[in-house]
Amino acid sequence: MMRATRWQAGHTRKNIWKRLFKAVYSRQAGSFLSQNPPAPTGSTHQGQGQKTHARGAVAVPESLWASLLEQARGEWDREECRLWLEPLRPRAVEGGLSLGCPNDFHRNWVREHYLPGLKALLAARGAPAELRLEPLPGPSPRPGPPRQMELPRLGPSLPGLNRRFVFDSFVCGAGNEFACAAAKAMAGGRGLYCDSLFLVSGTGLGKSHLTQAVAHQVLGSDPSQRVVYVSAEEFANQMIAALRRKRIHEFKERFRRGCDLLLLEEVQFLAGKDKTQEELVYTLDALSDAGKRVVFTGRQAPGQVKGLKPALASRLGESVTVGIEPPDQATRLRIIERLAAEEGVAVPGPVLEHLAQELSGDVRRLRSALVGLLARHSLTGQPLDLNLAARVLGQLASELRRTSPEQIRDLVASLFGLEPALLTGKSRKKAVTGPRNLAMYLCRRHTEASFAAIGRVFNRDHATVMYGVEQIDLRLAREPKLAAELTFLEQRLGVAAA
Repeated sequence: MMRATRWQAGHTRKNIWKRLFKAVYSRQAGSFLSQNPPAPTGSTHQGQGQKTHARGAVAVPESLWASLLEQARGEWDREECRLWLEPLRPRAVEGGLSLGCPNDFHRNWVREHYLPGLKALLAARGAPAELRLEPLPGPSPRPGPPRQMELPRLGPSLPGLNRRFVFDSFVCGAGNEFACAAAKAMAGGRGLYCDSLFLVSGTGLGKSHLTQAVAHQVLGSDPSQRVVYVSAEEFANQMIAALRRKRIHEFKERFRRGCDLLLLEEVQFLAGKDKTQEELVYTLDALSDAGKRVVFTGRQAPGQVKGLKPALASRLGESVTVGIEPPDQATRLRIIERLAAEEGVAVPGPVLEHLAQELSGDVRRLRSALVGLLARHSLTGQPLDLNLAARVLGQLASELRRTSPEQIRDLVASLFGLEPALLTGKSRKKAVTGPRNLAMYLCRRHTEASFAAIGRVFNRDHATVMYGVEQIDLRLAREPKLAAELTFLEQRLGVAAA
């Protein structure tokens, strides 16, 4: 009986955390592997021209690492090994082995989750037990023609879509019932009396889920449909790039004549961008004349977004505008029940009801509490009862009180190898704006600070902080890699559900 209990706990733990690793860094690792082919897993032949190694160094690091990898696949999930361990590159060093990591985040994750186990495997082989992690230099840029501008991906393959965001996985309730029905009608091409839909809600309430569900259903019914899923920011950036490269005609053709369904998220980003708004107006007119469908999302209804020109506000106002409200208690209960079913764990009804009663807000908070409950149960053996639920809820509440925006800012900067002053400075480089937006998002999610208070910590105004948080929220719906980064940061901050 004890053996069965331990196996069940291990199986549950694997089921809970497997999603944190799946698909993370898959694109980046694939690109990296194409530039740095993996070491052969078979025997290694040493020719006359092979370099000699320093005294005390591992003689054939590729062979040793290939063997260690094979052992690691027996210790950890194979998908984890593919995503986190296979991209590492071995190098012999004095007294041991060095593993090159694609970037700092990858190195931090391996150090946190795999390094002790790898050292144990290395020591068990009788090999030198020193094992280091170091950054791997990127490939030298090769001269060549300028890289083409990336235009929207059209057709049945849309990598930006989240496979989980389909209608079957969306829980309808009093606050989102009309939005769900409208999205389904749009996907089926019926019943809206117009060809455009505008979904309005705050973060984490399901507007991206419904938007992507429309795309999934349209492509599932007719793979020949040309679907463009893009944020307003991406639309603006692609337009600017097209202008700079003198390819604006191709840009217009893509959006106006090469698109059957346009999904445009976070329209409020276009406020104040007059030229981009003008181009979007022409695009919407062309799509409307051709009878094409458009789905918009935003935090505010079209008439409430400051900085929109009358022409664009008028076009957007012609859409069926539907708001999404936070879930009520009955809907929260159904959401938590579905999340528990997805994890394959039978949670007692009174426990789920307690979580639904005590928690409010967006769906991510519900998921965080449930994952924390299941993790404690599987790791400590505590029963899934009301006492455990109360402890998890108490921890979530205390995290909001004790975590400060300054702590989050400094730790995020440290983990990304930046000085905190960079996050509060004026730099707009991607290597700085990404961590800055993540830090502001974490401040909003794990502290009680207002947008204005967070802005004072980062030397930003209220609107800039709100926009940065919105961008992270939008990207989380499309980028599993970013979700894993966020989870890692929350773990290091001590605010992850546990």
